Amino acid sequence: MQPTKPLWRLRAPWRGKVIARAVFLIVVAALLAAVAAAFGIARDYGYLRASILTGSPGGQYHALATRLSERARREHGTLTVISTAGSIENVSRLASNSGRCSDKFALIQDGTPVPSEARLELLGRLPTPESALLLGRAGRAFHALPDFRGTSIGIGPQGSGTAYLMQQLLADTDLRELDIRLSHHELPEQARLVAEGKLDLAAFVMQEDAEFLHTIIRQYNLDIVAPQGLQGLIARYPWLSLGHIPAGRYDLVRPIPAADKQVVRLRTLLIASPCAQRADRIALLMLAAAELPNFVRDNPPNSTAPASVLPLAREAHQFFLTGEPELADRYFPWLVNIMSPAYWVYLVMAVTILFNMLRGYSRFRLWRIDAARERIESALKQLVDPAFTHAQMRAVAGEQVMASPERRAVAQELMERLKALRARCQRQTNSFVTPMGDELYYRYQQSLIDEATTTLAGLLQRTQGPSGPTRHVQGRTPTSDVSPADNTI
Repeated sequence: MQPTKPLWRLRAPWRGKVIARAVFLIVVAALLAAVAAAFGIARDYGYLRASILTGSPGGQYHALATRLSERARREHGTLTVISTAGSIENVSRLASNSGRCSDKFALIQDGTPVPSEARLELLGRLPTPESALLLGRAGRAFHALPDFRGTSIGIGPQGSGTAYLMQQLLADTDLRELDIRLSHHELPEQARLVAEGKLDLAAFVMQEDAEFLHTIIRQYNLDIVAPQGLQGLIARYPWLSLGHIPAGRYDLVRPIPAADKQVVRLRTLLIASPCAQRADRIALLMLAAAELPNFVRDNPPNSTAPASVLPLAREAHQFFLTGEPELADRYFPWLVNIMSPAYWVYLVMAVTILFNMLRGYSRFRLWRIDAARERIESALKQLVDPAFTHAQMRAVAGEQVMASPERRAVAQELMERLKALRARCQRQTNSFVTPMGDELYYRYQQSLIDEATTTLAGLLQRTQGPSGPTRHVQGRTPTSDVSPADNTI
């Protein structure tokens, strides 16, 4: 039995279309979400592909960078640790790196000279300071700075921050007459040379709890040398400070050191090259904050050594203000590499203003077209009757309206104006500056222009063609008395 209601037959197909559209929208939304998630960093550091210059293997820089690299690797990122001689080499490599962009980040000692033309930027300062230690054989006394006369001191590899710092300190005018001999060695080698008596002292710059220090002090029976007058020397360098290492810090039994010792303290800077992209910088800051609990709290640095004055990177400034990356940095790392989030906001604002201006300009042109059409229609109605509609004007006998040549000339002029106005409306409909969706308003104006054109063309045509008797009722002709041919253009 067929259903009696016609709509019943349409219900099943309609329901199927709704379900199909809903499934399609869900699938498209899921695909878009998957693409967005693939380019985000909410889950991991999969987009990170960078390198960091450290120092000698076994040093604190290398150890910290290795921990950061392992943390990044656990979350699918790549942070390559590159061993170098130290801070001087790190700065040199980043400064000459602008063309190749092979190295992006580095750890350097505060006080390391950085050329201004290198365009390097500061990402932050590590919360734990390093200690500059002079190690000698246990039992050999260096009570004051004059006891250093004629000594030989190993100051680390050529190009290391240790070598630069020791050369700077021992080049002081008051110490030049002591005739101290400096030589470059790898860190394990110079510890061994001190134990063998081939060097008097060996300089090391690293965190005091470094495993390397524990190892060489125990293995070679070394002790910390802290001469009197050290405080006066350090006071000449404002970026340096004095710290204390307690007795027994490296060996409680012997003990080493036998008493509290004063040591030089300095900070470590994390710097970036110009070719390091924003997303990589944010990722490294996040890794450092996760690995070093006090990293955000101790930054940004309030001051650095004059030789190491670097501008704080914009990414670091924002990161230290909130302690976390911005939304765009977290979810759209590839996008922020093109332009920072602030500029994306400005771009969106500029585009919004531009579209609003285009819409306002389009409405202004539309208003001018409407005003011109109204003037033409008013002139047309003046030829017939100002109270008539277009349907009523089409029913009027053309020979009555266009009886004189002057009125026909006016009608021809109005026709030309209507044609020009319609062409103008058509051009603006297809114009590049017409906002999407405003074409509807222009097409509506075209329909009104076409209606006026049809009315005027009918009047002109009837004055030119053969005319027959036309019935009039008080100047009006019913539309039923107008033949279809009279309404054609």
